[in-house]
Order: sequence, then C-alpha cells, then structure tokens
Amino acid sequence: MPRESASLIDRKPGWAPGLFWALAILTAAPIWWLVALPVIETGAVSHGAHALEVTLHAVGGTLMLTAGALALYVGWTRRGFGLHRWIGYTYLLGGGAGAAMGLALSLMAPHKPIGTAAATGTLAAVWLAVAAMAWRAARNRRFEAHREWVIRSYVLTWTFVFCRMVMRLPALADAGGETIVATIWATWILPLVLCEIALNWNRTGPMQRQ
Repeated sequence: MPRESASLIDRKPGWAPGLFWALAILTAAPIWWLVALPVIETGAVSHGAHALEVTLHAVGGTLMLTAGALALYVGWTRRGFGLHRWIGYTYLLGGGAGAAMGLALSLMAPHKPIGTAAATGTLAAVWLAVAAMAWRAARNRRFEAHREWVIRSYVLTWTFVFCRMVMRLPALADAGGETIVATIWATWILPLVLCEIALNWNRTGPMQRQ
C-alpha cells in the first residue's frame, strides 16, 4: 500500500470532522431553505429567460452543500468509506453543474450592480478549477492532495452560505453598489485564505529533528 494512502487510513480524526460537518449543515440549512428551496419549488419563474439556469444552479448548489459535507465526513472518519467514491461523483457532477450555471449567469450579468458578476463568476471559475484538481489527484492516487483540494472546494462551496448570511446584515441593507461588490469578493476570498493557512500551518513550523 502506498505510504500516502496508509497514512490516511491510520489517521485518527477525533471529534473535529463531526463538528465541522455539523456546523456546515446547520449553517447551510436555513440559507438553503430561504434561498435555494423557493427557486427549486417555483422553477425560478421570477427570473424569466434565465429560469432554467437559475434552477439548475440551485439544484447543483444543493448537491454541492450536502454531498460535499458528507464526502468530507466519510473521507475523514472512514465510516461508510465504500460509498465515498459515489458521494464524491455526486458532489463533482452536481457541483460542476451548479458552478457552470453560476458562471453562465455571471457572464450574462442579469442583475445589478454589474460588478457582482465579476465576483460570482470568478468564484464559479475557481470552484471548477479546484474541483478539477481534486479529481485529478484522486485519479492519480494522490490521496493526501485529493483531501486538501476537496477541503478547498468545499470551503468555496460554503462561501455561498457565508455570502448570503453577510448580505442579510442590517448594516448592508442600504449599502451602495461598491460595498456590495467588495463584500461578495471578501466572503469567498477570505475563507479561502484562512483555509490555505490551516492546510499549510504545520508545513511552516519548526523542522522535525531526525
């Protein structure tokens, strides 16, 4: 067995995976209920010509949030690991469809301020790139790299929740276009930077003596 895959099997995840999974689900549930579910139920009728894209975006986002959280939990804890590959496929295919529709909607820029299209479109493109890296690492049996790329992709997935939470703050109710655009950029870039710091923290510490 490759050393990298053996280290993953021997890892003792402790309580952290369950806690992060629970937080992801608990924070995503109310936003999904308020934002995604109405779109799925009504067929995005209020979006006119973009109804199909918006509906697919909402369905894909739902698969992103649920399958992604479940894939991380199974990958960390090794519980039900026989389903990990299929959960991962669901995450990548559903999430890929959701991100692609998000990118298409951003390019069409149907809503104002127009600057939000750059922020959301870049987020969608980065998600697709990061998810592709996760898939490539798994294909090449680079399981540690795969785990880290999936974590990055799910952080980007969760930023949809974070963005919606922040945009509902009373302080932003009367914010101008520049403030809204800057907030959207910050809600996905800052979590990704924090994720990078967490993933690489031990690699920048004191070197272990042989």
